[in-house]
Amino acid sequence: MAPTVIAPIAVLGAADGSRWHVRADSLSETVAQLSRIWGSLARESLTEEMARAMRDDPRLAGEPSDGAELRVRTRTSVLTLVVVAPTPEAQERALAAVAALASQHPSRAVILAPGDPDGPSSFDAQIHAACQIPERMTSEVCTEEILIKVGGELAQHLASTVAPLLIHDLPVVLWWPDDVPFESNVLRELMGTAERLFVDSGAFRGDGIERMTGMARSLRTGIVVHDTAWMRLLLWRELLAGLFDHPLLQPELRSIAGVRMDIARPGSQMKLTRAALFMGWMAAMLEWQIVTPMSARDDGSWLGLVRSGKREIPVEFRPVTATIDGPVRASGSLVRVELDAGRARSALRVRVTRQSDHLLGTADWNGAQVARRAARLEAFDEMPFLAEALDRSGFDRVFERALDKAVRLMRADAESELGRPLRVRTGTGARGGGGARPKGTSGRSS
Repeated sequence: MAPTVIAPIAVLGAADGSRWHVRADSLSETVAQLSRIWGSLARESLTEEMARAMRDDPRLAGEPSDGAELRVRTRTSVLTLVVVAPTPEAQERALAAVAALASQHPSRAVILAPGDPDGPSSFDAQIHAACQIPERMTSEVCTEEILIKVGGELAQHLASTVAPLLIHDLPVVLWWPDDVPFESNVLRELMGTAERLFVDSGAFRGDGIERMTGMARSLRTGIVVHDTAWMRLLLWRELLAGLFDHPLLQPELRSIAGVRMDIARPGSQMKLTRAALFMGWMAAMLEWQIVTPMSARDDGSWLGLVRSGKREIPVEFRPVTATIDGPVRASGSLVRVELDAGRARSALRVRVTRQSDHLLGTADWNGAQVARRAARLEAFDEMPFLAEALDRSGFDRVFERALDKAVRLMRADAESELGRPLRVRTGTGARGGGGARPKGTSGRSS
């Protein structure tokens, strides 16, 4: 693929010829600098009609003046991306992601770096802009990144800082990397400005259950939530469901007698969000009811009980320190999912196991292997998941039901925390919202 061509642009501050950056020490100055930037970049010959339309644009704050030359440069924003990045590492991740996605998902990116909320009030904004010609395009696309470091009172009210920087009539996506404090006023206020929230439940603190509950509450407020951990489970779900395409195995879906999951625990803490979401997906798709929520045992495993009709099905989460082929996995990664099923004249064991760089799914029916599937895993990269979240504006109903079941599976007090369970629609097809498996073919690593 040909590299992106970076076009030279006029500068208002320090520049390297392909992008420039200016600084501001207040919110009002930040807004004024943004107006100056796009007014400056517009100067070159245009028709008088186009020039008059630009002068009437309030975002240009009166720029350019009459008689000034204008040239066409399109600031193409399809959304506003707001990122909360308290650490330097998170700030670097956010800036790298915005730069990588700029040509396909041009946006105004506001990266908030809150400091000590009990310290003195402070505000420092670094405004970056660049114009580039994406591959196979002839017109320039100009985007902006605004890194704002705040402290003191301003760090406690990030929504007030963001509000004047939002572009009218464009959707707002809020990205909170790593652990997400769903109970904090800061997050709640920010969610009031956004339509979508992008998180990674695999990075939630502790075992992740408390934060997962907060995520379920957020969904019930009407915000769309995209979860990297859920998206990374897609290949596991498709591989498991695909094994039941075999005509001998389809009837066995209603005779599952036990579920076991091996979860990587390289240290003392076992993260449970991915296993809980996977089990929540199975329970939602197969209409299982939670009988006994999962509880920890002395050996580190977790046990629970679900019901299908009149049959009770034990569920077990087991910690492991390494996969069969040796490498240690990140805490909470799925290592193996195993189902046992059987009726009077049949016995079935279905497994999906993670190997070094692929997943292997097998199904043994009455001792003979009748189905085998493998899928290659890609190395984990955060960017494709963020790009997918920026592309998708609607609710993921399968995820909602899986999350609701997952919280009820992990918490005995889920009824008081979440209220009544979400309704499950039936008969919508094997690959639809209420069926046995979701859409998609991603092979990204979990």
